Amino acid sequence: MTTKVATFLAHALAMEQEAADRYDELADSMEVHNNKDVADLFRQMSKFSRLHGASVAQRATPYELPRLKSWQFRWNTPEPPEVGEPEGSHYMMTPYHALIFALENEKRGQQFYASEASGSDDATVRTLAAEMADEEAEHVTELEAWIARTPKPSADWAEDDDDAVVVD
Repeated sequence: MTTKVATFLAHALAMEQEAADRYDELADSMEVHNNKDVADLFRQMSKFSRLHGASVAQRATPYELPRLKSWQFRWNTPEPPEVGEPEGSHYMMTPYHALIFALENEKRGQQFYASEASGSDDATVRTLAAEMADEEAEHVTELEAWIARTPKPSADWAEDDDDAVVVD
């Protein structure tokens, strides 16, 4: 039971948990703005991340995972790869935008795992990471098909005719 494998799995588990948490945060935000369709979509993405996290946790059962501090994680992005920046959302975004957001997250996750698969000197890490990269590639393909079936928003999708009222 190598430390490298346990550390890799700790990263994979954290990435999925953080992604699910971010999707929940975004869903909460969309609910506040009465954007139910996108809130529901982000809740669905959170569920998918939690399911993938459960799969990672299952793979990790033979290992004692380290409890890494936030500064001990080594990502190829500023945050975990599947955790999109909240700035990538907009209160009036459409399901199309939410799916593009999720697609970019999955692509970064796939790149992270592919990089681990090709760059590790541990055979088990290479194998696990290659399997996970393939799973993420499947997620990318599924999202691309979903996007193809989703109507594109009009060019003026972000125009809000209901100006905010501020009382001083």
